[in-house]
Amino acid sequence: MLKDRIYVFEKTYALPRKKVWELLSNTEHLNRVSGLFSVHFSPAQFLDDAMFRWAEAKTFGIIPLKWKEFPFEWVKEEIYSIERVYVKGPIKRLLWSIECADHPVDDGTMGTKVIGIAKFTPASLAGYAAIPIAGVPPVRKIMNYVDLYLATPKNSTAEQLPQMTKSFQVDQDRLFRICEELAEEGFNIHLVERLKDHLLLYGDDEVLQMKPYALAEKWNEDREQVLALCLHATKKGLLIQSWSLMCPNCRVPKVTVSTLSSVTSQVHCDLCGIDFKTNFDQYIEMRFSVHPAVRKAADQTYCMGGPMTSPHITAQHRIKPSDQKKIRIPPFQKEMRLRVLKHNHIVYHREDCGSSVVFGPGGWDKNCIDFPDQGGFLEIRNSTEKEITIVFEETVWDEQAATAQMVTSQQLFRDLFSKEVLSPDQQIGIESLTVLFSDLQGSTSLYQNIGDAMAYRQVDEHFAYLKQHISKNRGAVIKTIGDSVMAVFNRSDDALSAALAIQAGIRTYNKEKNTSLSIKLGLFTGPTIAVNANDLLDYFGHTVNLAARIQQQSEGNDIVISRNAWKLLSPFVSPFRYESSQVNTQLNGIEEEITLIQLKNITYAGDAKARQLQAAGRK
Repeated sequence: MLKDRIYVFEKTYALPRKKVWELLSNTEHLNRVSGLFSVHFSPAQFLDDAMFRWAEAKTFGIIPLKWKEFPFEWVKEEIYSIERVYVKGPIKRLLWSIECADHPVDDGTMGTKVIGIAKFTPASLAGYAAIPIAGVPPVRKIMNYVDLYLATPKNSTAEQLPQMTKSFQVDQDRLFRICEELAEEGFNIHLVERLKDHLLLYGDDEVLQMKPYALAEKWNEDREQVLALCLHATKKGLLIQSWSLMCPNCRVPKVTVSTLSSVTSQVHCDLCGIDFKTNFDQYIEMRFSVHPAVRKAADQTYCMGGPMTSPHITAQHRIKPSDQKKIRIPPFQKEMRLRVLKHNHIVYHREDCGSSVVFGPGGWDKNCIDFPDQGGFLEIRNSTEKEITIVFEETVWDEQAATAQMVTSQQLFRDLFSKEVLSPDQQIGIESLTVLFSDLQGSTSLYQNIGDAMAYRQVDEHFAYLKQHISKNRGAVIKTIGDSVMAVFNRSDDALSAALAIQAGIRTYNKEKNTSLSIKLGLFTGPTIAVNANDLLDYFGHTVNLAARIQQQSEGNDIVISRNAWKLLSPFVSPFRYESSQVNTQLNGIEEEITLIQLKNITYAGDAKARQLQAAGRK
């Protein structure tokens, strides 16, 4: 029997451990830049009492390899490892790990020591001899990745990761022309330049499936401005948009479609072994890729399942059948939970539950465990006959996700992509959306007093006035119904800000237009259903009905809102003066009695800066 060949690599860097981990745990980009081969992965398999994926590749472009790739194990900012068992090729097994630890450097500051260990099990004498030639050089390249990062020129706009040495095929004439058009249309020239440089200089994996809010954070730019730029760039043919349907557990895209009409209400996750219902709030995200006419970016996979694939998972461990293991969890500040891949049985934190738990055929033996928030060990016993993979993960959703709820409730999206609608047979839930209804008081007499043509013009101009404030406060007009408007907002404070601005400005509007319009407003927040109604993206449900009924309680030049919502939103109205009163009423067609708050005599507070911020919309 041939002995294993073990190689140990050590390097120390004058970089904080968090940064080194960020670089080395991005295994997809690292493998790509290190010159490793692309890999085809199968869906997750649950055979031979363990979970794995079949992986196939060709080394040197000619030698076929096939292996079982088991789930990565890691503790965030400390260590990760991966096991591969080969059925084709000169190697029988590879176990690779990277450990990061604080270590002082020459200038007295704290740097990071990186220890890489590669353990090869050869399949034959030829394989034993080939390991130093074919197996070790890729490992050395991985260990040199941080050196490549340190050698990469830094600029003041955005940090760039090391890139592949090959040049990218870019139609620079088209890229520069569209960027010039975007700048001419009013987009900040520096923001446009950042997008141009990103598409021109960054790797294929970084220009495909881009998250606009992640780019905004990287560039230190306003999120909504970056999203607006991406939407306009898509309309001009610089980018293409897509919708990623995200698994609620592993939070990895399970399906990617180009239009909302291809979105389905139910999706299967092979990794988690579940079917899940999509919703606009979290499970459908808009992403952007460079248009293939601008740049031909290769959509290839170099690694699957590394720590950066699921950044919400701070620790992941495999536990063998009938084994008991102390698993390491890192320090944390957010709400966490313990989950088993595929089975999806969950344990939550509670201080009086102890630090040990048992997983059996029926799931956990208890529903809570005491997680040490400063990091430490949990004792977990797997009493089943199959290997399990434990994940320690944050419960909060990805803050960089541009969800369908956020995007479709913005006026810009509806203006640019009005044909983006769901399939007529699909209904997608939204857990929370704020719906605002308006109405013109006395509109019937308006037509009688000034004539149809003049009244229609005033009504149409008032729609533009409403849309202006709704759009500035990151909402969208869904439809007009007679002389009424239905609008939606991702955030209830945005909706109230829009309503306040409308009523605070109506006196000036009437003076400028020589009109005497009185607008009635009502709003409500709750779950809704997104549907295709007459080839438009529309919303239905109890929340919509309540918002319409609440608006009917408005008397004109006021806002009506539920008392529960007002308790949450009252801190956001500081730029305005108003009078408030409580109304107890039974809404027409609504069984429950709702306590309402009426805001009237609304004016700006007189603070010029506050008014300017209000006019620009909340940042």
